[in-house]
Amino acid sequence: MFSEHFARQTDELKGALDKRLAARGTATLPGKEKDLRIYKEFYEYVRDLLPPSFSVGMGKVRNKKHVLNRTVDLIIFQKWCKRFLDLTGGYVLADQIFAFGSMETDLETRHIYNHASITEAVKTLYAQDAELDENDLVPCFSILLSFKSSIPLLSHKKALEDIAVEKDIALNRETDLLCVLGQGIIIKDWENQGAFKVIETGEDTLMWFYILLLEYLDRDGNLGFDPREYIRENKEYREYS
Repeated sequence: MFSEHFARQTDELKGALDKRLAARGTATLPGKEKDLRIYKEFYEYVRDLLPPSFSVGMGKVRNKKHVLNRTVDLIIFQKWCKRFLDLTGGYVLADQIFAFGSMETDLETRHIYNHASITEAVKTLYAQDAELDENDLVPCFSILLSFKSSIPLLSHKKALEDIAVEKDIALNRETDLLCVLGQGIIIKDWENQGAFKVIETGEDTLMWFYILLLEYLDRDGNLGFDPREYIRENKEYREYS
């Protein structure tokens, strides 16, 4: 039931992106600004899959003292009133964020480095407002999603490890989930001290993106729905630690 839906939806989302890229042609936005309009169908799809208490958007983030002046591609947060963004001056408040992410069409190493920088900044803003201890898990989950990649997942895993060493990024400030649709995921394996693990989920990648996203969002255990129970067969995927 679940796997068939997500495999079909993967093809539809990729097809919608291809049409938008073809229609856009060579047109680009000024400077280095990313054109997030090409992911319109993906935003709508995620929005329709989440409980109504969550909002899906993009934009800039701030906490009580500091502002991150970079656009975050995907933010899943709780908007506690209709005029939430009017009250905050258009910023999403860090302590209202449950998950955030970067969107890419074709994943390259530079995208991993860029997302790692955003991740460290957003998680730090959240931790400051929540008054977390230095080594506490930051329950503001970081996702990097791409529609394809010509670079192998193992190379992306190494890039995640390299940037953490080069920039001295703390274990609890790293990317939590990397997804390449149709190929696989890279997750933090907390049973192995937070090391990165590659899982070749293939056509099931979008399904596992959704399952893990719901688990990230269910901080308090109140969602009352476990999609893992609706997977008809337990597949074995190739894993690399």
